[in-house]
Amino acid sequence: LGAEGLDAIPGDAPFVLHEDGLGWLYVPKGLKDGPLPTHYEPLESPVSNELYSHDTNPPVNWFARNDNRFAPPGDSRFPFVLTTYRLTEHHTAGGMSRFLSHLAELQPEMFAEISPQLARELGIKNGDYICIVSLRAAIEARALVSRRIRPLRINGKRVHQVALPYHFGTAGLVRGGAANDLLTISGEPNVTIMEAKALTCNIVPGRLPRGQGFTEFLNKYAPQAGPITLHPEEPSVGPDTSGGGHATEGKE
Repeated sequence: LGAEGLDAIPGDAPFVLHEDGLGWLYVPKGLKDGPLPTHYEPLESPVSNELYSHDTNPPVNWFARNDNRFAPPGDSRFPFVLTTYRLTEHHTAGGMSRFLSHLAELQPEMFAEISPQLARELGIKNGDYICIVSLRAAIEARALVSRRIRPLRINGKRVHQVALPYHFGTAGLVRGGAANDLLTISGEPNVTIMEAKALTCNIVPGRLPRGQGFTEFLNKYAPQAGPITLHPEEPSVGPDTSGGGHATEGKE
């Protein structure tokens, strides 16, 4: 009695950031996309939303600029689902762990985890070099053919997944393609966290060209010319109205 704040929440109530310590399915205030949880597709998706006429979360923050374009739903140029994950041996984007010899030796090279089914379809063997391409960038990695990654079955259609660790970059004892280069810059409507776990990509077997060859490669698989806004639900380019977070990202 008389306790306030965290002291008023019992030990068996795990949601300590809520005023009553409980998880809420109905949130009457505070959420821009409340009051009930529901499903929307990621900002990039190989399929459309079967529940609603609107594919994406309506109040999401889009930051439109030429190097941050979003592929429209079902874009045949980017047929695969791309997701990212952590490795035990590295920390965040790898800025610290890639410079430590013991950790770098344990996970020394960037890889892309794909299913045996996708590997067979593309003629890729375990350890081969492959290029992962999104509408924004392309990176190189070694193929890790793994039964952990399985094709999805969506509306009777098989959709392949590609999984990348996001700890590699251009500096350190070990270096590799940065998964973050492939991502979109977006803002979840409540706290402006970007969507980094679900987008679309393509896979091209072989090494990634360098110099002018890289520009030609990217324009072949992800043409950089044309309109900035390609996704039908993305607002037109104009003054940024996101209200904070990555606010400067929406300005030309």
